[in-house]
Amino acid sequence: MFKSIRDNKGFTLIELMIVVAIIAILAVVAVPQFTKYMRSAKTAEANEMLDIIKKGSAAYYTTPRTQQGTMTKVDCQFPAFVGTTPVGSGCCNIDGNGDDRCDPSPSSWNSKSWSALKFSITDEHYFQYTYNSAGTLSTAKYTATANADLDCDTIFSTFEIVGTGDPNARKAECNAVGAPAIFRDQETE
Repeated sequence: MFKSIRDNKGFTLIELMIVVAIIAILAVVAVPQFTKYMRSAKTAEANEMLDIIKKGSAAYYTTPRTQQGTMTKVDCQFPAFVGTTPVGSGCCNIDGNGDDRCDPSPSSWNSKSWSALKFSITDEHYFQYTYNSAGTLSTAKYTATANADLDCDTIFSTFEIVGTGDPNARKAECNAVGAPAIFRDQETE
């Protein structure tokens, strides 16, 4: 009798059903978490790029400048407004190779403001960037925004950082004041 049990090789139907049930439970738990993790990884781009823009803004504001051909000092200010770059209504709509990212376009970043901020993106990316500024000295303020439709469902994630001029700014010396954190709306939409 024992010999016949040992000769039976393989799994019973019950054992196979239990294995399939365990795999199904793991899939139900893991797939949504994996999807959320992937979207969170995509948002790292916005955090990194807005930090670069913040540093570029501070460097531009604090660098002394004079008017061309004169010795007249220009008031401390942030670079001028630059609209959404790359132009379009989300990377999903302007993607040429079907991977839902903006294709590299070095010429898109050739504006005076992006150059002044020392900011450009030469690889594929998920976010579009906008830079807005106004004022001089203590009234100077900038807002840098990153927007993306991470899963092409027309719902956008928004990241934004704000900086201002030093309240005690003088023509001789200026310091930029940055936001303590990045504003996030629908971070992983």
